[in-house]
Amino acid sequence: MNSQDIYVVVNANPWNYLVPFYIFFKGLSVGALCISALYTVFRSERFKTLAFPAAITSLLTFIPAPFLLLVDLHQPLRFWHLLVNFNPTSVISWGTWLIILYPLCLLWYIARLGMSQGIYIPVVPKGFQKSASTSQSTSGLGLRGLSILTLSLGLLADLYTAFLLGVVKGKVLWNSALLPGYFLTSAVVTGAALVLIVYLNKKPEEKTVRTLVRIIQGALALEIFFAISQWITLGATSLQGQKALELLWKDPMYLIGDIFLGILVPLVLLNKPSLNKKPVLTISALLVILGGLLLRFSIVGVGIQAAALWN
Repeated sequence: MNSQDIYVVVNANPWNYLVPFYIFFKGLSVGALCISALYTVFRSERFKTLAFPAAITSLLTFIPAPFLLLVDLHQPLRFWHLLVNFNPTSVISWGTWLIILYPLCLLWYIARLGMSQGIYIPVVPKGFQKSASTSQSTSGLGLRGLSILTLSLGLLADLYTAFLLGVVKGKVLWNSALLPGYFLTSAVVTGAALVLIVYLNKKPEEKTVRTLVRIIQGALALEIFFAISQWITLGATSLQGQKALELLWKDPMYLIGDIFLGILVPLVLLNKPSLNKKPVLTISALLVILGGLLLRFSIVGVGIQAAALWN
């Protein structure tokens, strides 16, 4: 081989559209669980009838997440290597176990919650359910302790993705301490919006609907705070950060999809008491969910674009 030969190796981009979907569905699940926990953890009686439907919503929205993650792996049958070769300093190792432990604990939580409310669970014997529904250990501290454990695992499962993105070198848009809070806030607001849609199709109580709307409004306002903080941080750091901010603002999925349609429009609609009827609430909730999905596509996509400019 000639010593003067030069080889240019371009690494293929390992991220594709499956990653934003994976982050999105996981966030939906954790956000819906947060609504269920308002009753089981924080003892808000207003959410008693909503706790079980929200927990079921959390489970159903989580189901696509591990499959999307496995499909994204080029060799999905080897995922067990991450389990047996646990590295305590690796974010991926912790995330792998969280993705397994969280849904298992969520199933246990749903069964206990259903039994405490006298809801028939097909996989649990009727005799056990009848005795458990009147048991103090099921309806008292036992259920609350389990819900705290499940919620903690869910929050960690959602946050670990932001931490994983944050430790990827060369991605200026991801290397931010704001990202975990940004993602978690978006998870809560999208999960609450989905639970609102589910609840509106049952027999909703006006006070509960009003409280859900306030939660969504508060989370949207917090999301605006994280967005502005990110803009200021990127614009005041370096040339790479300024370029990333420019790309972010040029991305229609972010500026039009997430900021305008996913945050500002729902805030306006939900702030009009005369418009707070089922169609308007449903449209607002759908826009919030759409904005959350587009946010994840923007953060992942623009982060890759910004890094490519400096490679």
